[in-house]
Amino acid sequence: MLSFSCLASETVETAPPERPDPTIRVATYNVLNLFDHVDDPAIIGDIDDLPMATTDGRCRSLAEVIRRVDADVLALQEVESEAALLWFRDTYLDGMGYDHVVSLDVGYARGVENAVLSRFPLMNAEAKPNIPLQDVVRHGGGWAEPGDGDEAATYQRTPLRVDVAGPDGYLITMFVVHHKSGRHKYRRESEALKLVELIGAVEQEDPARNIIVLGDFNAAPWDRSMDVYGEAGFIDIGADPRSERPRTHESDRILDFVLLNSAAHREYVGGSVTVHESQAPPKDYDWRKDPRPDACPSDHRAVSIDLRPADRK
Repeated sequence: MLSFSCLASETVETAPPERPDPTIRVATYNVLNLFDHVDDPAIIGDIDDLPMATTDGRCRSLAEVIRRVDADVLALQEVESEAALLWFRDTYLDGMGYDHVVSLDVGYARGVENAVLSRFPLMNAEAKPNIPLQDVVRHGGGWAEPGDGDEAATYQRTPLRVDVAGPDGYLITMFVVHHKSGRHKYRRESEALKLVELIGAVEQEDPARNIIVLGDFNAAPWDRSMDVYGEAGFIDIGADPRSERPRTHESDRILDFVLLNSAAHREYVGGSVTVHESQAPPKDYDWRKDPRPDACPSDHRAVSIDLRPADRK
């Protein structure tokens, strides 16, 4: 019988601080292959979707985390489809007020995509497949050398851009990312450089726009791909030199981030960033061959922040 162990309490906060009114809670959560139980004929062979169907027990564990986070706007990674997300919401998140849903297919072979659940209206959702990467320019030094698989010329999982229409005219533009995983630093650098270009177009239209980039970056805080965002003016909200940074992945790595531009950072509620506790598998668990225990919702932990919408109309 498998035994379970909780995450170390010294690295993960168990609850976010109480938030003052009015605030908006924004969170990100990689839900580890959230698949429904309906066969998608386009996903077959080694990546057949039905064997990936998320068990009722793990859905309930995911929902328990999501209810505890209680985000007003929740960015998700590794969702099968909008239909799968609607099924999950209606079955397991009843009463949470997530009336607004976006999940866009970008043609990723494994059949998962980025998505958003929101209590506020969502507008201008966009995730164009196969955005070219070969034209990005690397300035300065410190870049990785291309490795096997880095010769690909397009985004593997295009970021999801969506505008959130908050209360009283308050507007946030979010980019939900799931960068290339594994030993592909060069590829992640290219993806980050391209995303900064896309964000620049939004900032050019509206320099005062609140912009948040969040999700699974598959990078450490000190990686060059993360430097790209810092050099573009984004603030890593989890970086606090006064305390040890909580790990966001059960492998004891920091992979999930919430980045704010200066406009959004002015509205960040200090100290509200939280990495949410969830149950991890036992030490001898092998994700390559062992079924995921129902009590262990995801290999990632949810990260949330609170914003005080000061520039409301």
